Amino acid sequence: MNKILIALLTLGSLFLNATVLEPGVEELRFRESVLQTAHKYYLSVSNVKYNAKVGALQMTSRFFIDDLEKALSARVEKEIVFTQEGSLERYKSLINDYFNAKLRVKVDGEIIPISYLGSELENDQIVLYIEINVEQEPSEIEMRFTALLELFEEQKNMVHLKVKAQRKTLLMDVTKKIDLVKF
Repeated sequence: MNKILIALLTLGSLFLNATVLEPGVEELRFRESVLQTAHKYYLSVSNVKYNAKVGALQMTSRFFIDDLEKALSARVEKEIVFTQEGSLERYKSLINDYFNAKLRVKVDGEIIPISYLGSELENDQIVLYIEINVEQEPSEIEMRFTALLELFEEQKNMVHLKVKAQRKTLLMDVTKKIDLVKF
């Protein structure tokens, strides 16, 4: 395995140092795409499924780690870093407060409080687990989801819902902070 890795690194180094690419724009583009780590789009994707056994809408939301760190750092005026050991537990209250302020869920005309259960890191994303307790399968869901809109005008928060064997999608952004679906 180590021999393969060394061979790949050697080939990669030879490729980058070779004059196969004409010097100039194409070489610059190649190196820029390899070295660039920041993403150029701002999108959160959430999946919500009604679980009749527990009487709740169960929501899983994904955000880029650096974006959420930036939003929370601005709130508390100190640098938040999720990749440090124990940081997700340390900042659980802060994450909870942020999402309680940024996510409002109305089920069948009634505002239902959210319960932030926890989160985990997956590659460059933070995955959040949220429950919304409801007594029966909803007929109408309205959401106001403004996470990260205070930082990024391009931010979009997409929520896929599965209720009554139907799939519907909500999309919120800076111009449309509230969306509604009926089942």
